[in-house]
Amino acid sequence: MAVTDRHLVTAIVVTHDGETWLPAVVAALASQTRPADQIVAVDTDSNDSSTKLIKAARIPLISADRDCGFGDAVALAVAKMPKHIEGNSEWIWLIHDDCAPTPTALEKLLEAIEDRPQVAMVGPKLLGWHDRTHILEAGISIAGNGARWTGLETDEYDQGQHDGVHDVLSVSTAGALIRRDIFEELGGFDSNLSLFRDDIDFGWRARVAGHGVIATTAAVAHHAQASASERRSVDVNGAFLHRPLLLDRRNAAYVLLANSSWWMIPWLSIQLLGSAMARSIGYLLAKLPGYAADELLAVATLIVKPAEIVKARKFRKTKRLVSARVISSYIPPRWSQIRLSAARVTEVIRARILPVPESSSPSVLSSLEEEDLLVPTQRFQISKVLKNPAIFGYLLLAIITLIQSRNRLGALNGGALAASPSGARDLWGFYFESWHQVGMGSSHASPAWIAVVALASTLFLGKAPLLITLFFLAAPLLIMWSAHTFLRKLSSNQFITIPASFLYALSPVALASVNSGRLATLVALIIAPQIPMILSDWKQVETNNWRRIYALTILLAVLTSFTLITTLVSLGVIGIAILGDYNEKLEKPLFLARLYKRLTLLIFPFVLVAPYSFEALIRPARFLAEPGLNLAGGPTALVLSGNPGGAGSLPWWAISPILLLLVIALFSSSNARSFAQVGISFLSAAVLFSSISITVHGNSAGTRTWVGTFLVGATLASVAAGVVILDRLRTVLIASNIHYRHILAGLLLIITSLYSLSSVGWSITAGADSPVQSNMKGVMPAFLTAEADTKTLVLREVGAENSKSIQYYISRGEDISLGEPDVAPGQVRAIELAAQELIDGSGISSSQVFSSYGIKYVFVKNPFSRNVIRTIDGLGGFARTSATSAGVVWRVTGVTGRIIFTAKDGTRSVLEAGEVGARTTVNGPGSITLTETFDRSWQILQNGYRLDRAKDEQSLPQFQVKEAGEISLLHDGTIRRAWLSLQLIAWTLVIILAAPAGRRKREISEKELA
Repeated sequence: MAVTDRHLVTAIVVTHDGETWLPAVVAALASQTRPADQIVAVDTDSNDSSTKLIKAARIPLISADRDCGFGDAVALAVAKMPKHIEGNSEWIWLIHDDCAPTPTALEKLLEAIEDRPQVAMVGPKLLGWHDRTHILEAGISIAGNGARWTGLETDEYDQGQHDGVHDVLSVSTAGALIRRDIFEELGGFDSNLSLFRDDIDFGWRARVAGHGVIATTAAVAHHAQASASERRSVDVNGAFLHRPLLLDRRNAAYVLLANSSWWMIPWLSIQLLGSAMARSIGYLLAKLPGYAADELLAVATLIVKPAEIVKARKFRKTKRLVSARVISSYIPPRWSQIRLSAARVTEVIRARILPVPESSSPSVLSSLEEEDLLVPTQRFQISKVLKNPAIFGYLLLAIITLIQSRNRLGALNGGALAASPSGARDLWGFYFESWHQVGMGSSHASPAWIAVVALASTLFLGKAPLLITLFFLAAPLLIMWSAHTFLRKLSSNQFITIPASFLYALSPVALASVNSGRLATLVALIIAPQIPMILSDWKQVETNNWRRIYALTILLAVLTSFTLITTLVSLGVIGIAILGDYNEKLEKPLFLARLYKRLTLLIFPFVLVAPYSFEALIRPARFLAEPGLNLAGGPTALVLSGNPGGAGSLPWWAISPILLLLVIALFSSSNARSFAQVGISFLSAAVLFSSISITVHGNSAGTRTWVGTFLVGATLASVAAGVVILDRLRTVLIASNIHYRHILAGLLLIITSLYSLSSVGWSITAGADSPVQSNMKGVMPAFLTAEADTKTLVLREVGAENSKSIQYYISRGEDISLGEPDVAPGQVRAIELAAQELIDGSGISSSQVFSSYGIKYVFVKNPFSRNVIRTIDGLGGFARTSATSAGVVWRVTGVTGRIIFTAKDGTRSVLEAGEVGARTTVNGPGSITLTETFDRSWQILQNGYRLDRAKDEQSLPQFQVKEAGEISLLHDGTIRRAWLSLQLIAWTLVIILAAPAGRRKREISEKELA
């Protein structure tokens, strides 16, 4: 005690509606081991019982206006104190009405400054009010973006890791001990900082005045942070709209601009504005528009009053004794801010994904208390692990998948799956560009699934082929996992749900999708089980909150991006539901509540994949198409058994129990009947559409519709119905005599077992030689790919040995890649007729037609009819240039290229062309023909003017040139960019609506704050 007797300490308590915390604060002051020499309280017109509590404690009270700031309240108390006597060691101890110092706090503060005469301000270690192990501060600073900097981790536990006496920029005013003479010398707290950041500003000014500021962790105080956590109103003068965050951000910017070196102000202004915009965007994403507005208004309130900053800087200049550079060591480096921000974001994500349970788990040692530690532990036995149905099921499926995928361990293509581009950059470029060099060229919008695959490829370091290979390899396991998460809601018996999920992953539609490269159907198989889980009650859809509706909207939009069949299914399901609601004659508010949510699920996914979805309204066949090459599905009889047919599908004799299960469940008295009704509806739709042929993806001939997506619904409903039936079947069979149920159960078990054995056996033998293979040779020979963007007419034979047909398409010098079939233009009738005449030998003018459309080569892929090859050799206009094992190549004679210039005298010449746009020169007036599909976005500029555009005899774009000079060809992508912007806005909006909403600090409970 002797070392503290020479100090005179006056404790100043500032109260403002603090009755919740004030009793503990007064008790803490009264229990100090080194009592304050004097205690005075300043109350800012509290609306609660704060003044009564202060008077009851016999503490002298000074009254102030309600809008009096903290610094002004302290100044009132200092002014009432006796005049300071030079040479005396007089200190003021600032106490918030929500800050309770521990009994030794003042004693330890005075000990810390005993041998440090240069110290003007010392503060304690601040711990939480509710959680007293949570360290809040041990000295503070300010970051370049205005953030309050403590250097601590989020919710850091106090284990003494920061103990000691530290030089700091400043300390919190909660519990701060300040020399009175220096406080008065520096002019006290800045009156412009009525609340928040006044502590940092004072510490900064004390530092540049040559004084020291320290924090001693031996002194401890518990702080509730009531104003910052919005536990009470902020009524101080200057608190615009009484918003704490706005005032805090405004004051942070004020402190930086008023105290920093003048040459730092431009950079700080940019930082403050940029960080305010970034944080406002974050708050908008968290659905906290008020906080977002606070961030921007905080900067705006300073911008409109620059005189305040100028005046503050002039005042500080008069008190500055040392260089402002002494502060730089206390400002946190940028990497520290980034590291701490990343840690906080990671912690938030972790808390969302892996929340910590409220009840702590028992100690490991306590669990061993009753065990004899001398008894040897049992050795690990794999047989016990394999008895777990989940482990055994997933392991068995993984082994089967590896065996059947032995020819798919590399870059995949074949079947409906086109070759993957080399990287994600190619996919992003393909998605963003307005013109696609496919066939005769296309301005069709890229489907949104390209962006999904590009985004996923980006996460795989841009390796698109690796992503596709891993996806097809992991698809069966993902399908089983997704099904199991749904089926376990129907039954808790894993011996039912695991085999059912296993069969779903090896269903006919799943095997056919993997073998034939059906991306959309695989995505549907994975997503479909999640839809009923998200939408818990479809009939009473109004009971689902909007967040859940928008989450399902995103899931449906992803599925719709792969196939517009999703829209057809949604239209049917939602239409029937709306009709049912109407027939129930519901009250209007209830009917409208259901209607809005159902229409959201129908319209929003369709809009989110626009404009590709809107183009389908003009080309209705797209509603039945899937990504990739348009391969035919199976016949109706095969579809009825749940098998989509087509290349890579199970043979007809591997009959699945899907139809039998649905029929049995239809006569069930349990919930299985509802699943059966859904399943039969999907199966009926599959049978109906399998009888339709469609023409899409640039094909001229119709192909039978692939109905895999419809069969996904039928298969899932069948499996779900089977689980519901089996879950209660054992009890029913035991309780009843032998009758038809026993016979049906036995028949179903036999058929299911036979299907399992036959499907697994086929998939690991003949099924492994599926159309989708790794490292398959391309169609185009290497020497034809050397000439970039050269059109080549490719002829090849497709089909079975006894039913071969000749297929032709236009190649741009390389094999077709992922996404290109989806935007391919339709066949040009003139080229189609010329190709047919070329094959049957009557194509005398075929070379002229090909030349006029810019086709430079004709390539016949081996094996091919030798008669047709000889026929082409005999026709005029084709010069054979190569004959290899890959095939035969002819060059089309005549002037042919991408850009053809025809002079006034009729002379034709080929101009230099780029991949899409071009810049070249013409020697005089004439016409320029672009051998691409006509599109209004094609433009040619000469001398800053657009040339007139028209269609020539072949409906190709033609431009009239009136003089010699340089020309620039371009395809205007303004419309595409507009659609992309709208799409980005729409996706952002829906994601925000689906995301969990943030909460204001006042909405967070005291327990959570602790």
